[in-house]
Amino acid sequence: MEKTVIKDNLNISNEKISLVDRKKLSLEGVLEVISSNENGIFLKLKDTHLTITGKDIHIERLDIGNQILECNGHFESFKYGKSGNIFKRLFK
Repeated sequence: MEKTVIKDNLNISNEKISLVDRKKLSLEGVLEVISSNENGIFLKLKDTHLTITGKDIHIERLDIGNQILECNGHFESFKYGKSGNIFKRLFK
């Protein structure tokens, strides 16, 4: 899944998600990891937030300078937008 956002014809932001067998995740376009634990990760992207949920999630590589995140685990869902009640339950 790839998303390209063009704003004012000057700023280009590429977000790219690669998921292999629901176990290995690679994500480009990450500006900040707000919170993480073994059940999920809450990220800030350029125009929105992303909540990733699953089990036994471990961040293997985080390179904010190049906006890259790589992690392993069993991934169950990806939700774009502001966090709601799921975020409060996930990171209690």
